[in-house]
Amino acid sequence: MSKWIAALLACVLAMPALAGEGPAEYSVISYHDIIDVAQTPDMKVYPQTITRDMLVRHFNLIDDLGYEPVSFQQVLDAKAGKSPLPDKAVLLTFDDGYRSVHDIVFPLLKLYDFPAVVAPVGSWMEVPEGGEVPYGNIMLPRERFMSWEQLRELNDSPLVEIASHTHDLHYGIIGNPQGNEQPAATTPKWTPAGYESEQEYLERVRNDLTRARDQLERELGEAPRIIIWPYGAYSEAVLDIAGEVGMPHTFSLLAKINDTDESTRAMGRYLVDQETSLELFEEYLAGRTWKRKAERVVHVDLDYVFDPDKAQQGRNLDKLLDEIKAQGISTVYLQAYADVDGDGVAEGLYFPNAHLPVKADLFNRVAWQLKKRAEVKVYAWMPVMAFDLGRGHDYVSDVRLGKPNPEHYKRLSPYVERNREIIKDIYRDLGLYTKFDGVLFHDDAFLSDFEDASLAARNWYRQEWGLPDAVTEIRRDDALMTRWTRRKTRFLIDFTHALGEQANHYRMLDNDPFALARNIYARPILEPESQRWFAQDLEAFAEAYDYTAVMAMPYMEGADDPDAWLRKLARVSLDKVPADRLVFELQAQDWRDQTPIPSEQLAHWMRVIRQAGIENYGYYPHDFLNDHPDTSILRRDFSLSSTLEASR
Repeated sequence: MSKWIAALLACVLAMPALAGEGPAEYSVISYHDIIDVAQTPDMKVYPQTITRDMLVRHFNLIDDLGYEPVSFQQVLDAKAGKSPLPDKAVLLTFDDGYRSVHDIVFPLLKLYDFPAVVAPVGSWMEVPEGGEVPYGNIMLPRERFMSWEQLRELNDSPLVEIASHTHDLHYGIIGNPQGNEQPAATTPKWTPAGYESEQEYLERVRNDLTRARDQLERELGEAPRIIIWPYGAYSEAVLDIAGEVGMPHTFSLLAKINDTDESTRAMGRYLVDQETSLELFEEYLAGRTWKRKAERVVHVDLDYVFDPDKAQQGRNLDKLLDEIKAQGISTVYLQAYADVDGDGVAEGLYFPNAHLPVKADLFNRVAWQLKKRAEVKVYAWMPVMAFDLGRGHDYVSDVRLGKPNPEHYKRLSPYVERNREIIKDIYRDLGLYTKFDGVLFHDDAFLSDFEDASLAARNWYRQEWGLPDAVTEIRRDDALMTRWTRRKTRFLIDFTHALGEQANHYRMLDNDPFALARNIYARPILEPESQRWFAQDLEAFAEAYDYTAVMAMPYMEGADDPDAWLRKLARVSLDKVPADRLVFELQAQDWRDQTPIPSEQLAHWMRVIRQAGIENYGYYPHDFLNDHPDTSILRRDFSLSSTLEASR
C-alpha cells in the first residue's frame, strides 16, 4: 500500500471519531501581579497579587490533576474542527503587564511548558523609566511593569501570546453627578457641563482600542487579536468596536466555563488572588458551577429615596443601603421611573433620556451603591408601555369606551411604530447611562380582552395577523379570541425582548450575566380562562424570561383565606414551571385601606410559600423610611444566611 493511500485511509478512519466529539470545555484563569517574598519581603501586596510560592502550587496542582494548559490558538483550532482540545484544558492569562510576568512567571512557563496570554496596558507601557504609573488612586513605580524589550522577549516565545488590555481605559471615570467612578470602557464621562454624547463616548472607546492595536503592532511587529477588558467590564457596544478594530476575541471576568461551541466574543475567566484556596482553585480548573442561591428580592421605590433636599436624599440613600445590606438578600428590584401619584405610569425618569423629564439623575447612583456597598444584584424596574408622553401620542384604547380605560394603566399603544421606537430609545438610554444587572418588566405589560382597539392596533390585526380589524367581531368568535390572545401574548413577549436588547447594548457586564424578569398577575395562573383578560401566560413567560415574578398578593386579589390561596398559587405555578424560574412577590402593603401589613404576617406568608416549594421570593414595597417591614422580624424567614442555616 502506498504512503498516500495509507495516509488517506488514516484520515478517513479518524473522521468519525472527530465528528462524534461534542464541544470541548476549557477554563480560563486570570492572574495579575506575582511577588517573590523571599527576594522582596517588603513588596506591597495589591488586590489580585499572589506570591511565587502560590503560583508554583497552582502549576503543580494543574500537573498533578492532569490538566493541560493550552494556547489560545489551540482553542481556535478546536473551534474550527482542526484539532480537538485536550479533555482537561485550561488557559492561563496575566493582566496589566507587570514586570513579574517576565521575571517570575515566564521562567515558570518555560519550566512547565505552559502557554499563556499576557495583556499589558498601553499607556502604562509609555511611561518613561523612572516615572510613575497611575494605578487606580495610587501611583506605582514604572519599574513594576515590563519594558518594551521584556515584552518583546515574551512575544518572541511560542508559549506567549500578547493581548491588549486597552491603551488607556484601565481607570474609573466619573459616571454621574454624584461622583461615582465607574469603568471607563463602559461609562459615558460626566462633567459639570454634562455627559459625553453617545457618539463622543463611542469615539473615545474606538480611538483608544485603535491606538492600543497600532501601538502593539508597531512595537511587536504584529497586531493583537485579543482584548482583555479592564475590571472585566464590557458591553455589547464595546464588543462591536473591538471586533471592528481587529480584536474580535475578548475575555471578561464572568466566572464560568467556556466551550468551543460558544463565541470567543466574551470568554469567561476565574479571578484568583492570594486568598483563593487550592480547593477553590481546583473547582475553577474544573469549571464547576455552584448551586445557585435562592433569590431573595426587595422591591424598592426610588421615589422614597428622592428628596429635593440633597442632604436628606443622601440620608435616605444611606438608610436604604444599611437596611438592604443587613437583610442578607440577593437582589433589589429598583424603580427607574418617577411615579409620584402612584398610578403606575411613568411621568418622568431617574436617568438621562431624550423623551421624558428627568426627575433626578439618581438611578445610576443608587444602583451602583447597592451593587458595591450592599453587594446585591440590581434589576431596573421599568414600564413596558406605561409612559405618559402627553398629547400627540396614541395610547391603548378600550373598544367599549373608544378611548383609554381609566381603570387601567395609561399605556402607549405598542402597535404604533413611533411609540415602539420611543420606548426602545428610553431603554437604550437606561443601558447607556446606568449600571444594573437585569430588567424587571412592570405589570403594565398586559392587554385586556377589549384592548387594543386603536386604529393602529386594528390595522395590525388585519395586516400582520390575518384577523378581523374590528375587536367586536373578534370577540364574537371563540376561535378568533384564542388566536388573538395568543398573538398578543407573543407580541408583548417579543416587544419586551426587543427592549431588553436595547437596554443590554450599552449596559455594563462585569460579574453577572444579563437577566430578564417580568411580572405576571395571579389570575392568569389560577384561572386559565383569564389569560384572555391579560394576554399573559405563565408557561410562555417561563420560556421567555430568566424569572417570572408572580404577584402573590392575596389581599389585592380579595382572597378569603390568604394561606390557602398562596398554597394553591404555589401548587399551580410549580405544576407548570420549575421553581428556579419563579419569584413570588408578596405584598407588604394592604392597598384596600393603605395600611402596612404586619411584619409577622409577611414572615408567616414567607413560611407558607417556602413550605409549598417556592424557593425565590420577595416583597413590595420596602418602606425603609418608616422602617416597614421590620427586617429583624423577617430575618429568619427571609435572609439567605438564616434560611440556609435553617435548612441544614
